[in-house]
Amino acid sequence: MATMVAAVDARCPLCGCSILTVGQGGHVTAEDLHPVLTRRHRGSSSMEGYMLCDDCGVLAELPRDMSLN
Repeated sequence: MATMVAAVDARCPLCGCSILTVGQGGHVTAEDLHPVLTRRHRGSSSMEGYMLCDDCGVLAELPRDMSLN
């Protein structure tokens, strides 16, 4: 029995750029992922966070007290 895999295109929630594209065969055809961690579970190696494109991810990781001109 064959399993059908639909094509997937995930987008950055901030700017809308494509960050992950999976083709019909289930193979990743493009990726531009930058994970931003929000919290780590105690006593476990699991973490929570979200994915952004590389450009937005770099901005998200900047220190809060830094000002951009």
